[in-house]
Amino acid sequence: MAEVNIIDPTVTVPDTRSAKAGASLAADLDSFLLLLTTQLKNQDPLSPLEPTEFTGQLVAFAGVEQQIATNDNMEKLLSLQSASLAASIIGFVGTDVEAEVNQVPLQDGEATFNYTLSGNAKNVVISITDDKGKIMLTKAGERTSGDHEFVWNGKDVNGQSVPDGPYRVSVTPIGFEAAPVTALVTVRGHVTGVTMNGGNATLDVGGVSIPLDKVLSIQEPKTGLGL
Repeated sequence: MAEVNIIDPTVTVPDTRSAKAGASLAADLDSFLLLLTTQLKNQDPLSPLEPTEFTGQLVAFAGVEQQIATNDNMEKLLSLQSASLAASIIGFVGTDVEAEVNQVPLQDGEATFNYTLSGNAKNVVISITDDKGKIMLTKAGERTSGDHEFVWNGKDVNGQSVPDGPYRVSVTPIGFEAAPVTALVTVRGHVTGVTMNGGNATLDVGGVSIPLDKVLSIQEPKTGLGL
């Protein structure tokens, strides 16, 4: 079952920055008014207090209160924006995406990634490691320039099947003399969830967190994948 983790805009968050600032301002204003009232009660009728200073203080309090109200409105707008973004990306769940990241998701015992060589290479080394850096697979890749697809069957160097999850992929081309070659790696996988955190959205693809700006394409899922 796909899992979606999003911010619920209907939930009130009491400890926002503007709420804390408002509470602090209210306490400071109460203290100021109490002090002012005491001073007025005990002032010398023949030498009354100069109103300029406490009037300036009241104006300052009003200005801070207005700024807090503005910040509160901005926080509400950001919350609504996050909720709108979450609603718009829920549709990613259940689709297949291609993204420019260096982790590949092993899902249902299979992982697929592409690599693009900028030119012909003398050798190409493909390696897949787990999150602890242990080598799962090392293999020679295609050496001609252009796009190449690699499908990993989920088996390690000993031919043993490894658990589904995220694995790091590396494609290292070795160019001919004075002709360096670069490799661009893109991975493909099935979106299993969406996460919203601080207004930022990421796709969960078999344990690989993919930012939206790294997604290159979206496709209908392959038959049977993710069921």
